[in-house]
Amino acid sequence: MMRAWTLAVALGASLHVAAVTAAPDEIVVFTDEFEKKGEVGYELHLNYAARARKIPDYPSEQAPHRVFRVMPEIVWGLSDKWNLGLHFPLSYDRNTHSSTLDGAKLRLHYLNVNEYSADSAAFYGVNYEISVYSQRITESRYNAEIRGILGLRRGDWKFSVNPILTQALSRNAGGRFVEFEIFGQVLRSFGEDFAVGIEHYSSFGRLRNPTFGAQSEQTTYLVMEFKTKRHFDIHLGVGHGWTSPTDKRIFKALIGLPF
Repeated sequence: MMRAWTLAVALGASLHVAAVTAAPDEIVVFTDEFEKKGEVGYELHLNYAARARKIPDYPSEQAPHRVFRVMPEIVWGLSDKWNLGLHFPLSYDRNTHSSTLDGAKLRLHYLNVNEYSADSAAFYGVNYEISVYSQRITESRYNAEIRGILGLRRGDWKFSVNPILTQALSRNAGGRFVEFEIFGQVLRSFGEDFAVGIEHYSSFGRLRNPTFGAQSEQTTYLVMEFKTKRHFDIHLGVGHGWTSPTDKRIFKALIGLPF
């Protein structure tokens, strides 16, 4: 654990020069779900911005309104506490009827779970990520992310929080700066195969000059999770943006594939 957090602090200290807003292809709170040593996991991330910003924030950006995003993910369990993930974000723009491959992401993920009893546990970890994106998605082509993972399970309830720092690794017209976000989830299980909950995503902009209240990005999702008879893990959510910089209606799904 100390080695993981030493790495986290070192990378966090390096985030003093730049950042870029997190890409929109992955709307997820990291919890205690994890591939163990020798396991391979496959997942599809999908989301659609039904009511969203129509004007680009910078000249080459793809504005999110009516854009459908798909991101296949494959994860390898390196050990009981470390795994490695590879992701390929794609999008379909209903405004232009065009499909594009938007980049690639490589992820190294650490997680430790302390089981106190059959229905009580605490978990913590860190996720390191390097991405290469088209400028349709982010103003900086090369980016890094460090995401903390903190959570608690008590009976049928699970609470998870992800503080996130994002850094641009390439020069861009918007300059270089650090951005800060916090994602959170509260989930209530009803049996082994069904759960409902709430997720909230807060983006505060530049770390040195954060924005709060109506100037920040605040989105809340109502979510549900269930397993199908054919062993697909399904996560569905519908989100509402509360503030003016935020997309107003977003639908998302994560599908865990059973092979």
